[in-house]
Amino acid sequence: MRMSKTVLRRLVGAAVLGLCAASLAVSLAPLGWPFELFAHFRWQLAAATLVLAPAALALRVPRMLAVLALAGALQLPPFAWPQSGLPRVGRDCRGPELRLASVNLWYRHRDSTRVLAWLEAHPADVVVLQEVTSAWAGALAVTARLYPHRALRVREDPYGIGVLSRWPLERVEYVDFAQDGLPSLIATLDVDGRRVQVIALHTPWPVLKRLQLARDRALQRAAERARDSSLPTVLAGDFNLTPYAPTFHRLERDSRMRDAFARRLWRPTWQAGFWPLALPIDHVLVPPGACVQEATIGEDVGSDHRPVVVAVRWP
Repeated sequence: MRMSKTVLRRLVGAAVLGLCAASLAVSLAPLGWPFELFAHFRWQLAAATLVLAPAALALRVPRMLAVLALAGALQLPPFAWPQSGLPRVGRDCRGPELRLASVNLWYRHRDSTRVLAWLEAHPADVVVLQEVTSAWAGALAVTARLYPHRALRVREDPYGIGVLSRWPLERVEYVDFAQDGLPSLIATLDVDGRRVQVIALHTPWPVLKRLQLARDRALQRAAERARDSSLPTVLAGDFNLTPYAPTFHRLERDSRMRDAFARRLWRPTWQAGFWPLALPIDHVLVPPGACVQEATIGEDVGSDHRPVVVAVRWP
C-alpha cells in the first residue's frame, strides 16, 4: 500500500521541525548544558538537512525549504568564527621535533593485540594513554623496549591515565584539575635538550550538567597550567569535547595554544566507523609558534576511539 502524499508531508514536516529545533539548540550552545550537546553533532545535522531538502522540494512546500535553509545556516558559525586571538602559526622551526600519540585504550577492551601492533608500527616519542586498567598495564609491559620510561595511574573505570616515553621523565605529577577524583597527568621530559611539558587529560562525558561543569573546570585549569608554564607545553587526550562547541574555543584562547588538527574539517576519532555518532573528541593542542609537521588519525585498533598522532617541531 502506497503512502499518501498527506502522510508523507506530515512525516517530512515533523522531521524538518525536529531538525530545526535541534539546530536552534545549537545556536544556544554558549549557554552550556544541555544545548552544547547538540553543537557536537553539527555535521550530522548538516547531513540531515541535505537529506531532507530533496523531499521538501519534491513535496513543493516552500516553508519547509525555508526552515531547512535556516537549519543549515545555523551549522556554519564554528567554521567561520574569527581566530585572531590565537597564536601565530609557526613558520621558522629548527628546534627538536616531538612526536606524540594519544590512544584511548577502552577499559572494556580485552584484546590488546591490535593496540600493541599499532604502537609497534607507529613509534612516537611520547604516548598519552586513557582508560588504563590493571589488565592494560600488564599488556603494555611488552612495549618497554620502545618506551622504557612510563607513568601509569591505573583504575578499573574509564579514567585510568598514563604516559609512555622513550625519553626520561624528569617529573610526573598527578593532578585532580576538576576536584572530582579523576586524575590528569603532567609529565616533564627532555627532548633532545629541550625541556617539554605534556599534560594528559581525560575529562568526563558531559551527558549531565554536573559532568559538563566538571569537564569545563578540568579544561580551564589545564589551560591555566599550560599558559602559565615557562616550558613549551602539549595538551593531549580525550577531552570529551568537539571543536564545534564554544568551550573548545575558550580552551584555545585561555591556554594560548592551538588545535593541531585545525585544518581538517572531517576528523572523527570516537565511533569513527559509524558516522551518525562519529565525533572528534580526542585532541592535541600545541604551543604558540610551533610547527605541526604531521597530524593524523589512526586506524581502528579495537577501541571505540581512533588513536591520533601529532609531530610538532619547536622554533
